[in-house]
Amino acid sequence: MVKTLDERHAEAKFHPTTLPPCETEAEYRNAAESGQPEALIALAQALIDNSIEHQDPDESLVCLDRARRASEQDGKFEQVIADIERRAKQKQHELGEALQLELMHNEDA
Repeated sequence: MVKTLDERHAEAKFHPTTLPPCETEAEYRNAAESGQPEALIALAQALIDNSIEHQDPDESLVCLDRARRASEQDGKFEQVIADIERRAKQKQHELGEALQLELMHNEDA
């Protein structure tokens, strides 16, 4: 179920430790600008798990690529990156199918 931004803000009011979605996204993006693998992975995860308003598996994959390059010396994040990458590709596929269905529905109308 996809929640509206208003619904997410209402939920954030009930959970004082949870930031409203827009603030959370801004914080993820600010942290990711540092180029640290942990921050890039956190943003990539948020871009596909409905924890922020903006969902974009394509951007998630770009973040994961940057995280992979930033951590290639030690490789300690490789398994986490691979797991999130798999989920981002799955979400890309699901969004592609939804778009196809919408286009078919619009052609029928």
